[in-house]
Parts: sequence; C-alpha cells; structure tokens
Amino acid sequence: MIMETELLPQNGSYQTWKATIEPPKVAIKTSHSALLLANVVHLPAILISSTLFYLSFAIVYGVDYGNPYSKTILNGLQFVSKFHEITITTSLTAIVLHRIRYSLMKQSGVPLGFLASAYQLGALDYLVSAEFWGAATAKFRYKISTWLPLWLLVAVSSVLASIVGPSSAILMIPRLDWWPLNNPLNHTSISTFLPLGTSEIWPDVIGPDLLNSPWVLPESEGCAADQAYNDHACPSAGVKDITTWVENYMSRVTRPNITLNDRIGSVSRYLSSSTTNETLGWAVSSIPGLRQARDMGTFAQYLSQVTLPVGKLARPMLIPSYASLSTLKKPIVQAQCSLFKKNDSNIAFPYDMLRGVSSELTGNSPWLIPDSIDITAPSNGVMDFHWVDMAPYTNKSPLLGGVFVSTTPDGLTGIFPCTILSHWTPVSIWLDPMIDSTVRQDSPEPLQILLANVNNKTNKSTSPSMLQPINISAPWAETINLPNYFASLNPSQQLTLLEFSAANLGFLHANNSWRLAPAGGENALPWLLSTILSMHVADGLSRVNSGFPTVLYQRDGNNDSTGVLKNLDVVHIGEWVGMPRNSGHLGENYAREARGVNSTHNTEIVWEVKRFGYGWGFENGISIIVGVFVLLLHICMVLVHLGIVAFGGWGVSSCWGSVGELLTLAWRSTGPADGRLGNTSAGIQKMKTWGEVVRVRATDTQGDTRRLELTCWQGGRAASDGDGVKGDGGIQTVEAGVEYS
Repeated sequence: MIMETELLPQNGSYQTWKATIEPPKVAIKTSHSALLLANVVHLPAILISSTLFYLSFAIVYGVDYGNPYSKTILNGLQFVSKFHEITITTSLTAIVLHRIRYSLMKQSGVPLGFLASAYQLGALDYLVSAEFWGAATAKFRYKISTWLPLWLLVAVSSVLASIVGPSSAILMIPRLDWWPLNNPLNHTSISTFLPLGTSEIWPDVIGPDLLNSPWVLPESEGCAADQAYNDHACPSAGVKDITTWVENYMSRVTRPNITLNDRIGSVSRYLSSSTTNETLGWAVSSIPGLRQARDMGTFAQYLSQVTLPVGKLARPMLIPSYASLSTLKKPIVQAQCSLFKKNDSNIAFPYDMLRGVSSELTGNSPWLIPDSIDITAPSNGVMDFHWVDMAPYTNKSPLLGGVFVSTTPDGLTGIFPCTILSHWTPVSIWLDPMIDSTVRQDSPEPLQILLANVNNKTNKSTSPSMLQPINISAPWAETINLPNYFASLNPSQQLTLLEFSAANLGFLHANNSWRLAPAGGENALPWLLSTILSMHVADGLSRVNSGFPTVLYQRDGNNDSTGVLKNLDVVHIGEWVGMPRNSGHLGENYAREARGVNSTHNTEIVWEVKRFGYGWGFENGISIIVGVFVLLLHICMVLVHLGIVAFGGWGVSSCWGSVGELLTLAWRSTGPADGRLGNTSAGIQKMKTWGEVVRVRATDTQGDTRRLELTCWQGGRAASDGDGVKGDGGIQTVEAGVEYS
C-alpha cells in the first residue's frame, strides 16, 4: 500500500512525499511450482551445452569453405556463444545463492566475506582478495552440517564463470578443417577393383614376371624393350626427370626433390631424397606408388562427370585404401656409395650407414667387388655402370649392388661401389583435386621415415610391421639401365640410362678428356651417385604393377550379374549383359586375360571422401576436450544442486537475489550490540573481519509482525540456533511458508 506523509524541508515549505510500503513475503517456499520456477534458470544452459556435446561427438558438418553465408553464420554463433556464457553464469549464481540462503537462514551462518560472493562470480580478483581469504580461513566455532565447504563451492563456481566463455566459444564456433563425407557414392552400386591379389600389389620379390607392361607394350618385349622408358609402367620411365634434376644440380645446386607427372591420371608425385648426408655417401629416396596415385586422379575425373554428392563438393579430398589391407605402401630405398681410386686395395661395398641391416646379414668379412668388373678406366671414356648380384655375399640379403667407374676431378680413375637396400613402408596419400593435382602424403621426408622405424645406428634392427624388405632380381634391375636412345653426351659412345644420368655430373676437360666435376667437389660424389641410384630404384619400384588397369564396376539396378565395366585409365570399356561376377574374364574386349571383378584375385579400393569447410568434432582438438570438461562440470554441479533441492526438504528462496536487496536487508537490521564490526563504515581493513559469521534470523516474534535481520553469531549455542524455536532475545530461525515484513 502507499502511505502519504508530510515532511518539512529545510527551506520551510511543505511538500507531500509518497512512501512505498510493500506487503509481507514468504522467505522460504516449498511448493512444487516454486521449486520448478526457481530451477528453470538452469535449463537454457543445459540445452545449449547438450547441443554442443552432440555436435562434437557426432562430428557434424556445417558449411563449405567459401560459402557466401559462412561469415554471417560464424559471426552469429559468436553472439550465441556469449548468450550461452551468460546462461551458465546465471546458473552458477543461482547455485551459490541457494547455498548462501540456506546457510544464512537454516544453518549457523555465513562468513561476512562470502555474503556477496554470488554476485562476484567470474571476478578473479575476488579470489585473491582479503574478503575471500578472510572468509575461507575463518575458524568457525559452529558445526558445519554440509558435505561441501562453502569456500570450495565459491572458488569452483568463480573459476568456471571465468572460463565458460572461451569454452563455449571453442565448442560453438565450427573449425575450418577436413570433414568426412558419409556415403560419398550415395549408396550406389559403384565399386572399383584392382585386378591383383593383396599379396601381389607390393610383392616381396621383384622378379622377371613384373617386367612386362601388359596393357601398353607388346608382350614379347615389355619393359626390356629398347625404348621402354616411354612406357609409364616400366621401371625406367622416370629417367628423364631424374637426369633433368642432375643437370639442374650442376647449374643451380637444386635439392633432390623431383615432381613426376602422370599423363593418364593427370596427377603429380614427389620423388624425394634425403639432403643431410652429402659427406657420408648415403642417400634415402621415396615416392608414392604410381598405381595408387593414378587411381585417385582418374577417379576424381570420373566423379566430376557423374551426378553424385561427392561430385558437387566445393573442395573434396580423395583418400584411397584397400579393403583387405590396413595401409597403403610406398618404396623407400637406401643407397650407400664409397669412392676408391684405381690403385686402392680392398675395394668393397659399403653398408655401415644402411639402416635395417643386421650383423647376421652382413657378417664380418668385407664385401669386395667382383674381379670381373674392369676398373682400369670407363670403357666408353665417360662412365661405366655394372649391377652386381649380392647373393655370394649373403644368402639372406635383400641387398642390391652396383659399381660406377669414371674419372674423378684429379684425372684418376674412380671406382664407386654402391649398396642398395629397399623396403616397402606404410603411407597415407590423398588428393585435393580442386587445388592442384599433387598427390600428398603423410610422410614426405624419406630420412624421417627410416629413422622413425629403425633403432639407433649400432642396433639396426627394424620393425617388421613397418618396413617390408624387397628382394630385387637382376633382370628387373637391368630394365632401369637400358641403352639410352634419347640423348648422349658423346654421340660416338653409347651410354646406358644410369650411366647417362650420372655422367651429367661431369664435363669435357681441356685435353678432351671427360671428368666428374660436381658442385661440392670430389667429396660430394659418393652422396650424389647414391642419390641418383636410390631415386632410380625408388621410382622404378613405385611403378610395379602400374600397368594393370583399375576397373570400375556398376551394377545394373539390383541385378548383381549385369552391369557396366569401365577402365578408369581409358574412361570406358563397354557393357556386358549377363556378365558373371565371379568369371575368369572381365570381357572379350580385353586383349589379355584378366581376373573377375569380385574374385579373390582382385582387391577392392575403398574411397574415403572428405570435404573442406566448417564443422564440429573432436579431431585434433585438445582445447575441445577441455571445453567439454568445463561444460560437463557445470552440468554435474546443476544435477547435484537439483538433487539437493528436490530431496533436501528445505525448499527454495528468492530472497536477496541482487546486491540491492542485500543492502536493504542490512539497512533494516539492527547491527551487533557488542561493538563488533565497529569502525567499518568507511571500509574493512583486517582480513579477520571478513571471517565474522552473519546469519538471518526472525526478530519481533512476540507480536503479529515478523521481520528478518542480519545478526552476528554470538558464540556458544543459543536456543534459536537451527532448531526453529524462539530463543533468548526474541530471535528465531526462518520458517518455511511464513510471511515476513
């Protein structure tokens, strides 16, 4: 009700003022509606947090990178994140306020320093203030009847209120990354197969059966033909690119990293070699397989021509794997060469730098080069190269030997025995066709791959699961060193391919004699020849089985026995009605016999497709895990709070929900009569003062009017302490359902 009173101001004139008097209110409510209404404040925060958990756990994709609305969406989510922070802070404030109200009205009180703590959540300066620590270190002289100290609840809530903002933003704002596309082929019947068994794709022995290129060159000649380096499937096909690098090294000292282009797949591969062993005569080279790289290129071309979801992506990534194999593989080749002069004794193959060679394999005797090799001078006046069978040196050896003979810068004949060790190593490759045609890989640096899979130099054992040794036969190796018909340093002399590559390290001297003269001088020659040799062998191994076509089969509707076959290398083969899935032929149009599409002699290619854009998920996100933990901690606090409210039997209160209401309560309170809290009207200086315990009690209980006041705990135990019975001094604990003025 409104009461009018007449007051006499200082100027002597009378003026009517309206004083506001509110009706009495219930301090503690126990009805179900009151309980529900008091705790609905937690619902928005929990709903938003739960949504963020779902987005992160389910890995949900948002929008493509470059979407015209992406910036608007990202900016809008920042506002949503801020709203989420506000709802969590409001929820934490409600939890702390409930505990403070309960302690004030039903327990023995609250330290003065905690009285306004709920209004300061998120203010880290409060946690280091005398106000907080004075309350936290107060020696309470009453029994604490709760399992959780108030100081701990205030501290945890304050820290949470400080970090929920960034935690929400981390989970709310989608990350720019690669995200998996479920069902990239839209549940179609499209399948791709390589007509090879799993054991044939990366064989342990590279033998004569792999010499022929069954789909390009005549079978009678294959990769041993004079100009087989023009056939992409033959081991010598990379000789021009490697020789070009040698020429560039001589003129510009370029590092041994070469880009090899494939015309059919329209893709590029990196042939990389180590660059840190120029003075050790040891090189390590590696390159992804041509068959797998080409499959990515041709499949990307196919997808761009069909009406499938993957063909419409702004930026897709293709990642191949084989259904029955855990990983793809690529060759990694080590080569170590040493320099000897013609008159040196004990000219032997080196192997001390090779990783993965055990003492059981090498023995203790030096591996002297065969007497059959003429080391007096190069027969053609420029460069000689000879492959050497390493079987006489060890019967378990996956090693390959080679010897270069040429003229060193000082005019003497130099003999360079080289030892080669090859392995298959796991690799993950992918193609980003909308950016470029480069086949990317997770392990581009060959030396790092080798050192990661082999123990230290004194113990050169390898992990069999990571490195698979390759035994290279002499007939296959000879196809890398075919006669050279596309160029020659000296038209009167015929060089082989390896001889021609290595010969580019020299020049004709003033006396018309040819000498090696690379950048770095004579000491760099072993490393350069090791690099050339390892790159040639690695590139040759990467082309193993690349002559076989990759076959795409698409069923005719639901009929498993009819469909369309496509050779991805030549776009389209034809259609066969009634073609049995397990037959021994792909079709009569093939010039050579192949294996059935779905037989055990074929390996299915599984395509994982990712798209570049904004999404939610746990991948590569330590900060996301931290954000989830923070939000989960808040939800746990809410659940515990709701359990206490529902089953604690105390009820809820909406009193003193703001600093203004708390000030009003203090204003209408009498204050301690014993001088306690004296001299504090201009501030509090002593930390001990903040530890004074205050409580809310009902006064003037003799009549019909009941009023709540802040009182100080007096020590001992009065009859009114927590039992709800009127005690000395006319004070009483606050009762549920009772109105107070």
